[in-house]
Amino acid sequence: MKNSKVFRYIWIILIGTLVLSCKDNNSRKEIAKIVQHWQNKEIIFPEDLTFTKYGTDTIEYKIPSSSYKILMYVDSIGCTSCKLQLHKWKEFISELDSFTNGSVPVIFFFHPKDMREISYLLKRDGINIPVCIDMGDKLNAINNFPSRQEFQTFLLNDENKVVYIGNPVHNPRVKEMYLSEVSNSSYQANATQPFRSSQIKTDKTEFDLGTIPKGDAKTVSVSIKNVGESPFMIFDTRASCGCTHIGYEKRPILPDSTTRISITYNADDRGHFNKTVSVYGNMENSPLIIKLKGSIE
Repeated sequence: MKNSKVFRYIWIILIGTLVLSCKDNNSRKEIAKIVQHWQNKEIIFPEDLTFTKYGTDTIEYKIPSSSYKILMYVDSIGCTSCKLQLHKWKEFISELDSFTNGSVPVIFFFHPKDMREISYLLKRDGINIPVCIDMGDKLNAINNFPSRQEFQTFLLNDENKVVYIGNPVHNPRVKEMYLSEVSNSSYQANATQPFRSSQIKTDKTEFDLGTIPKGDAKTVSVSIKNVGESPFMIFDTRASCGCTHIGYEKRPILPDSTTRISITYNADDRGHFNKTVSVYGNMENSPLIIKLKGSIE
């Protein structure tokens, strides 16, 4: 991997993670050290692994030899349900499959303190992919994963070497990088036009919603045109509050084509408001920031 890409990756991790956690200099150095240590490092998978469906029914499964794969290791420390966020993983896997035609497997390795809890969570959220129940913690014993939970997920290449490290369901920047990397590979394999950074043009990014009665909702639509030469894809959207619902197309937008993002703001508290929606994709200067303002009476 070229140095420029490595440095860009480290910078994104620093910004994307530290915004949500502590911002001191020591933490920045620690994160940079973790990223540099794991970049291009090979993950070794032990022999005699046991894979199951829903953590109960043993099945035949081998680590696939695919161009990319995503590995998530889950240790026995802390609240398993909080760490997993399986409903978000289910949505992410669905998006991943749509971008890559199902060619990038996601592999969960669990070292659980309570097998019944793992089985319950997998069934509750409908995660029916093969998962490894690693009671002896063999995978971690061989590879010595970082203790920080946000750095126990990896995008691996066909040699099982780490391309990126970070959890895509917890960090939109990481999700953007994962999907950009695998989508680019998929498009290069299936089209003459590579899936690279695209240029976009928006009709409007700031909206004054005026005065909204409390309990009502108001929807705006943002038009985004692909004015570049390669397909444009939205990888993720994040709102600054939970009162905002965002809808968008989860498919490539071809050059000279237009897509729309629907944003619905639910007026929950009286007073003035200023909200933002961040749109992550393979466009230059990602994310695109959309601003909403107004008042609730």
